[in-house]
Amino acid sequence: MPFELGLFLGAQRYGTRMQRKKSCLILDRAPYRYQRFCSDIAGQDPVSHNGEPNRAIRVVRDWLQRYSGTRAPSGSLMAARYDRFRSDLQRMCRLGRLREAELTFGDFVYVLSVWLRHVGATDRVYT
Repeated sequence: MPFELGLFLGAQRYGTRMQRKKSCLILDRAPYRYQRFCSDIAGQDPVSHNGEPNRAIRVVRDWLQRYSGTRAPSGSLMAARYDRFRSDLQRMCRLGRLREAELTFGDFVYVLSVWLRHVGATDRVYT
């Protein structure tokens, strides 16, 4: 991803007026790990999620909240819903005779859409 990040940051700095208005959130698994492959991302503030999906969810939610101006459920509620989906995903895979590790993107989208239709109807987080 360093190449794509470099292109984005270059466009943000030297691009058109619209490109200069863009912002990004840089996440990494461990603090300062990015320094091994990104020699200079001055002015950026990468955030570490420590390999914890719930932390990544909270960080992304807070960033989107700050830059989008829209209201969203708290990060902990979103993370709890993600945990519920992950738990249900295992059961749904067993019922559908699928292996979670072998799900294609299409399989995952299908299982997620089924989950959202059934659980999402009774577990509204986004109002």
